[in-house]
Order: sequence, then C-alpha cells, then structure tokens
Amino acid sequence: MAKQFDYNQFIYTAHPQYTRYIKDWLLSERSLYGGVEYRDGEYLKAYTSDYQSASEVINTYAMDDDGNQIGVMKSYAAPAKSRADADSGNDNLSNFYYEKLANTPVFPYTRLYVSEYNAILFRSPPSRNLPNDPDVQAFIKNTPGNGDSINEFMSMVDTFSTTFGVVWISCMKGVDADYPLWKMHKPTDVQNWSYSYNSSGELELNRILIRVANEPDMEIYHYMTPEEFHIIFKPTGDLDDVEFQVPEEAEYVETDDEEVFYRLVMPNELGYIPVRPVYQSTPIVQGIGHTPIFDIAQIQRSVYSLSGEIYSAVSYGLHPVNLVDEDTLNRNGNSVGAEPGAVIVTGASLDGQPNYVYEFISPDMASVTEIRNIMDQQISKMNEVAMIRSEELIKASRSGVQIEQYDSKLEAFIRKKATSLEQAEYNLWKMWYDWQDQELPEDLTISYNRLYSQKGLEYEIKEMNTLLDAYQRYQDVFIGDAEEYTVRDYETEAEAEAEAKRLGGTGTHTHTREDGLVTYMPFTTHAEYEMRLEMLTGLDQEESPNFREQLKDKLSTRLQQLIDSTYSNNSL
Repeated sequence: MAKQFDYNQFIYTAHPQYTRYIKDWLLSERSLYGGVEYRDGEYLKAYTSDYQSASEVINTYAMDDDGNQIGVMKSYAAPAKSRADADSGNDNLSNFYYEKLANTPVFPYTRLYVSEYNAILFRSPPSRNLPNDPDVQAFIKNTPGNGDSINEFMSMVDTFSTTFGVVWISCMKGVDADYPLWKMHKPTDVQNWSYSYNSSGELELNRILIRVANEPDMEIYHYMTPEEFHIIFKPTGDLDDVEFQVPEEAEYVETDDEEVFYRLVMPNELGYIPVRPVYQSTPIVQGIGHTPIFDIAQIQRSVYSLSGEIYSAVSYGLHPVNLVDEDTLNRNGNSVGAEPGAVIVTGASLDGQPNYVYEFISPDMASVTEIRNIMDQQISKMNEVAMIRSEELIKASRSGVQIEQYDSKLEAFIRKKATSLEQAEYNLWKMWYDWQDQELPEDLTISYNRLYSQKGLEYEIKEMNTLLDAYQRYQDVFIGDAEEYTVRDYETEAEAEAEAKRLGGTGTHTHTREDGLVTYMPFTTHAEYEMRLEMLTGLDQEESPNFREQLKDKLSTRLQQLIDSTYSNNSL
C-alpha cells in the first residue's frame, strides 16, 4: 500500500538534497557577494587563543606637569555587529577572532569569474523572433515586474545558475494582470520539491515549496501542485503581531506538532506546475545542478583563511620585543617605551663604553613567506579550474595555439550555458502562452550568442563561404548541366514517344494540366520517367532543389541573427 502524502510534513521539512547542498550554496553566494556577506559567514579558522586574546589594544600614556611619561594605560577596540550594540556598549565581539574577521580582506575571485562568464555569453545579446503583440512587447520590457527587460532578467538567471548550479523560474499570472511574469528563485528558497512519472513515462514536477518572503515576524511560501496553488503564511513570532498581515479570507491551520500557519488556496488552471529548473549545465539529480563555482568558492575560502593566518602572524609576531633588565626598568619607573623618540635611562658605564642593557628581538617571519607562496599556488590552480587565463599564463604560453586550445575549453563551457538558457527560455514561453490561452507561435525562436572571441564573426563568415564553395563544387562535379533535364509534358503523343526513345525507353502516359488540357509524357508511368532522368543525370529532380532551398534558408537565418546581435538597441 502506497504511503499517504503528509501535507504538513512537506511544508515543514526540507528536501534531503536541499539539506545536503545548503552550506555549499551559501558559501557560493557569499563568495559571489564578498564584503559584509562573506565576513558574516565567519569562514576564518578560530583558535582558542583568538577567543582568549583581547581585540585591538590602544596604548595611552599619563604625563606629569613637566611632560615626563609616568604611566601607561590600555584600552580595547571592540567592534559590534550593529549600531544598537555599539551604542549600548555591547562588547561581545571584543576578542581577537572578530578583530581578525573585521580586518582580513576578501579577494572576490568568485565574483570575477562569474562576471567574466556572463560577459562572454552576453557580449552579443540573444536573438529572438517574437510576435509583434502588445502584451509580448510590454512583457519583454518588464519581464519580472520590477522594470528589468528580458535580457537583464536572463542575464541574472545566468549569473545565479552559475553560482548555484541551478535556479528555478516560475511563470505566474496575477488575477487582474494582462500577462504573466517570470520570477527567479534561488535554490536556497526552494526548500522542498517532488518529481514523479506520468502516464507517458515522462518525469514531471508534482509538488514544490518556494519561500517568496522572509520577514522578521513571518515567512511566506508558495506551495504548488498540478491542481492547486497555496499561499502559506508561517508566523515566526507572536501571532498577535502578524494577524493584521494575513488576508482575512486565509484559513487558520494548526498541526499536530502545534505549529500554526495560514493559507489561501486557489485552483491551478494550467493543470501543471508553471515552474522549471534552469541548470548551469547538466543536472546531478532533479533540482540539483553542478558548477565549477563549488570548487572555486572552496579555494577562495582557503585563500581567505591563509590571509587570516598572515594577519595573525603579523599581529602576534611581526613587531620586535624589547628585552629590558630589572635595574633599567626600575630606573624608568617600570615604563620603557619602544616608540621613536622614547628616552630610556640606563646605568653608568664602568669601563668608558656605552652600557646598553636592553635590546629588540625580532621574530622569524619566514612562515609568512611560505603562506604567501601557498596562496599564489592556490590562485593559479583556481584560474585553471575557472578556465580563465591569467597574465602569467599568457606570458608563459609559447604559441598562440596553446592559448587557443585553452580558450576552446572555456568556449565549450559557455556554449553549454547558452544551450541551457535557450531551452529554458523556450519552455518559459510555452507556459507564458498557456496562461494567455494561446498557441505557441510556430516561428518563435530564441538564439543565444555563439561567438565568444573577437574574431568569431570573421570565422563564422569564412565558414559560410566555405559551405557555399563546397555546394558550388558539388554542383560542378556531380550535377553539371543536369538542370536542363527537367520533367516536362508534350502536346502530342509522338513528341512524348520521341523523348522516351532519346532517354533509352519507350511508351507514353497522359497528364492533365491545371487548365484541363490533356498532354503526354514519356514512358508508361511518371515514376519511370523520373527514374530515367535520375539515371541519366545522377540527380534527384525533387531533392536537389529542396537541398538548395534548405541551405539558403539556414544561411539567411544565421546572417539575420548575426546582424541583429550587432544592434545597440537590442543590448542589455
């Protein structure tokens, strides 16, 4: 007996793959943003001494009326997480670990790589053949409803699918809206989903739970099935604080585990869930995609950690230690300064030679050099994983062939992204027209850029010329004068019989023209007539013109796409 579906469990638990990948998604996203987001991830290694050591120490000095130093005081700089904490004097961050977090720089390699991929793919904007319909034209100028064009939206989809390996896009139409909108959902917000096979043996999405808002007191989710749409309001604080935020018609639900939520239920007119995953490349499993950013973000984190080690080494060991004997210390009032211009009183010399009884000892900082070498090696390996050429790689390459081979790997990677986005956008347009209760136009096409180098256009034109030259050579060698042998009819049977004998046969058959006139053609059947012509000319009289027209149409279409991609008014 099949296990009964538990609605409450589905909306209050996460998919196993979500739980497995959430930390990697967060690392990839924070690596993309860098700055505050990355620092809040607390990715630096924390040692016991980091928590036991105070934060930044500031020395202040007490002076007598004559300007002599008579005392030293220490104060501590204690960074806070918020302005409110700082105003209240909250010093929960007053240890060396949080000082290290605040002062270790983040090198956002992930953002540089993702931006480079995106720039290559959208160097020329996608070419689309869309109907000149007012709703379509309005939609492509405001695709997600926030003023972004369709190119800006798909560029964002590319950026985050590269970051996470997958994003989800929904196509939803509001009750009073003229047309549906597309919304992108990060995998960190798609907490649960389910696929099943339909009667045709196709795998299709049958349930999904998407967080669409995360407010301080409440989270809002969309739960979708092929039959219904649910808007779920989950209070995270006091119920009295959120009741006014929930629509009056929302249903109050309390689970067996004493969880409380509200929901609105609406029918799904489409009969399927209008949400699709967009993968950076091929999926690992349904809902999970792979991306090189997973590995790149790990290396970036390692480089960041090494930067933290350098900060620790400099803070703890870079500055010299001043060793002073007890007598000298007492002579100076238990305060010996190491600052420039400080005066230190020492004992009298007994043999006429200076009697220095203190010294500076500088620690060995060779470890910092080793750490920097390791960082350089990791950055170099990160470039290889990202398939991005560094300046050193360009200088080290002995030939342009090496660089071209290296670039071809990157181009193949970008080309897969283009294919994925083309297919995703085509499926989204299907859903868009389903919402409009219209048929998808047969001539609707989407083509993403395939030219990723400065000479790409030149190479493609050369390829077209090569095809034309090859076709002309084919015509000259295999066809020759074959086109003068065309299928024709004759007004007299004698003429048709004479043509049949010239072609090596006998007999005639009749043919009725469109105006009703009966004429004659060689051979007893039309099939035999065509076969004799093909035998004589080596040419299929029907297929050759079709082949020529197909070649013409393909070249014409590609040339139009190349022309469109150069227009500035079609840019992002």
